[in-house]
Amino acid sequence: MKKPSGPGASALITAASIVVLLVLSAASARAQSRDLVKFERAKEQFRQGMVHFNNMRYLASVEFFRKALVIHPDYFTAREYLARSYRLAGFTEEALNEWEILADEAPDNALVRSRIDAIRFREGGLFAPGRAGEFVLADEYISADLRRFRFPHPVDVAVDPARNAYITSFSSGKLVKIDPNKQGIDVFAPALDSKLYGIDYFKGRLAVTDFGRDCVYLMNEGMKILKTFGASGNGEGLFHGPQGVCFDPRGNLYVVDSGNHRVQKFDEGGAFVLSFGRQGAYEGQLEKPSDCAADTERVYVADTGNNRVAVFDDSGNFLDNLSIEGSERPRGITLNTGTLLVADEKQGLLFYDTAGKNTASFDSWEGGKRRFRRPYAGIVDRDGFLYCLDYLQERLFIFSPLERRYSNYDIEIASIDVKKFPAVALYLNVRDRGGRPLYGLTRDNFSVTEDGARASGVYVDYLKDKTPSASMVLCVDRSRGMSGYHNDIPWVAEFVLKKMRKNDSLKVAGFNDDYRTENDFDWSRRRALKALKARSYGEGKNIGKALYNALTDVAPKLNRRGVILLTDGIVAEDSFVRYSEKIIIDYAGNHHIPVYIVCLREKNPALERIAAATGGAVFSAHEMDGLRGIYDRIRNAEEYRYVLVYSTFKSPTLKGWWSDIRVEVSYRNQKGTEWGGYFVP
Repeated sequence: MKKPSGPGASALITAASIVVLLVLSAASARAQSRDLVKFERAKEQFRQGMVHFNNMRYLASVEFFRKALVIHPDYFTAREYLARSYRLAGFTEEALNEWEILADEAPDNALVRSRIDAIRFREGGLFAPGRAGEFVLADEYISADLRRFRFPHPVDVAVDPARNAYITSFSSGKLVKIDPNKQGIDVFAPALDSKLYGIDYFKGRLAVTDFGRDCVYLMNEGMKILKTFGASGNGEGLFHGPQGVCFDPRGNLYVVDSGNHRVQKFDEGGAFVLSFGRQGAYEGQLEKPSDCAADTERVYVADTGNNRVAVFDDSGNFLDNLSIEGSERPRGITLNTGTLLVADEKQGLLFYDTAGKNTASFDSWEGGKRRFRRPYAGIVDRDGFLYCLDYLQERLFIFSPLERRYSNYDIEIASIDVKKFPAVALYLNVRDRGGRPLYGLTRDNFSVTEDGARASGVYVDYLKDKTPSASMVLCVDRSRGMSGYHNDIPWVAEFVLKKMRKNDSLKVAGFNDDYRTENDFDWSRRRALKALKARSYGEGKNIGKALYNALTDVAPKLNRRGVILLTDGIVAEDSFVRYSEKIIIDYAGNHHIPVYIVCLREKNPALERIAAATGGAVFSAHEMDGLRGIYDRIRNAEEYRYVLVYSTFKSPTLKGWWSDIRVEVSYRNQKGTEWGGYFVP
């Protein structure tokens, strides 16, 4: 075919080009219009999913987020929330699969990759602190900088669950309490002739020795004295220069009576129990001991004058002398999961593996530029941070394990509440990379940004200020085999029901093949007992489904939460088919809900694993002390969650607007970031 030529050819070609462009433009517009329509349809599904997500009905939200992705596969926010829903619902592997898809589609998304790494790290096990050379300085408290909270010549330190540090000052005779942000909270100064020395913390109580007055103070976290015992002398319950002090896991108290070259044991009320040790260098003898540490069976004593650690049983019988490699003058000792941590005045910190008999040391950091001069005490808190108190430098050094220094905190937005808009409430879980909760964070540790603007006036003590109360689900096995224990069910439940208060609530749920409400959340003991006495036994024994639904029912509650399973202890073949042990453990762990199980016949290993992994316990019906303690353990549990409340700058006229939220936490040179959002109501 010949090309057009001549004077009109150019005009003809131009006109044809315009027609083609118009056709292509129209097609493009129609395609964009179709994409927009698809996105709006997907967005509506996403919006409905967010309603369920923010009500903590995560499996319900999964269905809507999946529908949104079917309509619009590139809806990245929907996929992100699908992954979150899976994770918060306990389906960890499904969550990881969705995040891996996101990471492949957006390989530069550091937040997604960090989340994947955090979960993989947690699944692979926790880092065990205490190895030489694997600590970096995270923070330091300098006495000279703290004015009235100074601690000249410090000798011992304790840390409570909220990370408040309690430091004894020998020369000033004071005990100071300092929060995690290095703000002084309180000072305890009992008398002018006091020389405070040893300190230990156990379940809300502190024990402090007074070297100058030969006595011991028992006090609460507010440093109010609950009891004082002891006086000068060498008889039972008398002291001559008491130094170190420690609680054992049962609450008994051991006091190092240094001037009398012995250790004395007292019960939790301060009553004398026994004493052991006398002056000398032979087996069972001590020379100016300075500190002690105890587990359920053994007591370790820093036998400073003999340069060793003496080991006794809890009845005071001598077991062994430990000669720790590198030690010259052991001063303070503590136990941390099988590792004996010794603060040696001349050699720094020594880590002694009580099982393998190996020793590692730590005495300097920053390439040897900084080192200890005379460490008197070393402890590891439950989050793996290492505290070392240096007597000469008058400083408390805080170190983090190297693995943790270069990892982020793991933050999750579990829900966003805008029912009282413009007030916005963010429900957060904050963990370290090992999966352990971070306690005691304050508003100074959080930063909230909404659509690029920093939120002001963020309030973080919402849950802390609430009156303690408990919400529980009592999940009763109604399988055929349980009918023979029918009369035992109300009797066992009474251990909880009799302790409940009007601000508590309990749901009675029965299960066999199905899960059903027998009495909804209520504080009434009478109504609960009426439901428990009903005979509603049937076929099946789906324990996994029952536990999963019970966790779902209690998860949104704002008070302390717990699930109590009452069963004969027999597990059917299909008990954990749909909801496996791991799913239940992950689900409960993500929301910090303990599972307590009462077995009327036998203790199945699967039930024991679930209870232990969630922070609960398994009891037989004859274990009265355990049954009596279930309610108290739930109601008095620590609150792991944070609720951040602030007022948004947006007005209701922006109804339907999606607001992006970014939350950052910063604590001891480590950070964590989370993002989310909400639709303006």
